[in-house]
Amino acid sequence: MNVVQSALIHNPNSRKNAQDKGQFVRMARQKMGDFCVSALNDSHLPAHLTELKSRGVDLIAISGGDGTVSACLTAIASVYHDCPLPSVAILPSGNTNLIAGDVGFGLHGEAAIDRLLRPEGLKSCIRTPIRLSWPDGERPSVLGMFGGCTGYARAVRIAHSPNVLKFAPHDLAVFFTLFSSMASLLFRRSRHSWMNGDRLSWSAEGTGLPVPGREGRSFLFMTTALEKLSRGIWPFWNEDTSRDGFHFLDVHAFPEALPKACFNLLRGRAPEWLRAHKDYTSATARAMQLETDSDFVLDGEVFPVSAGGRLKLEEGPAFRFVHV
Repeated sequence: MNVVQSALIHNPNSRKNAQDKGQFVRMARQKMGDFCVSALNDSHLPAHLTELKSRGVDLIAISGGDGTVSACLTAIASVYHDCPLPSVAILPSGNTNLIAGDVGFGLHGEAAIDRLLRPEGLKSCIRTPIRLSWPDGERPSVLGMFGGCTGYARAVRIAHSPNVLKFAPHDLAVFFTLFSSMASLLFRRSRHSWMNGDRLSWSAEGTGLPVPGREGRSFLFMTTALEKLSRGIWPFWNEDTSRDGFHFLDVHAFPEALPKACFNLLRGRAPEWLRAHKDYTSATARAMQLETDSDFVLDGEVFPVSAGGRLKLEEGPAFRFVHV
């Protein structure tokens, strides 16, 4: 019988962990010893994970927000490239925790650590992160679960401001900004700038795509490898989760019926008129090539637009996420 060796990667800078003054990580270290790692910087992750790999760790819990999870998945895939990937447990403690809303562990604090130390019988699900890469070789590729550009990148910049985060639930901050603020922009002087969007051309590979690609301007582009978001929000209408690939939504510049579309998508609904509308495209793709003059945001991390404006999205390695 194989014994599962669990470990914890703890981000002390994440919102919840910073607020508890180290109580959680001290408790975890008492129970897990050297298998509890506090990573102050993403650059330290490869060294920490190399050590954990050498000690036979095959279940890694991550205590942090979406950005921490993204950084850990990227580093895990790199370090464990020559052997089976460890299972992953998400203990949400960041500003945004969209990933945990879909594949979170389901326990918190001491109860979570105790269950991780006796992992027999845990349930699991498979998710395949999106690999974001730069064909021009400007940056190393990264893995993530939720991202986008054009209007989404603008919304993230607003949502990260203290004035929004202090009153909007953190896992809803981006969506709150994106939909309610965008609707109000219909009556503001900046309406034309927002509605005109950014340059975006894309081509996609996959089955069931309504169109293989397009050129033009985009008001909003979002993509995810998750299968569920918070509070029933689901701004995609490709329900066939049996298909390989990631979901995406592209809203053309100056989209018609935007308030009506937002009202439906905030409730996770995509009526037939929306599915058939020329200004809204949603599907599942295995790979996409993008050219844009917009920043790209992946799990809260903002990547400035590259010199050539070219990006590639594709399926990354499949991870098993465990939960109670």
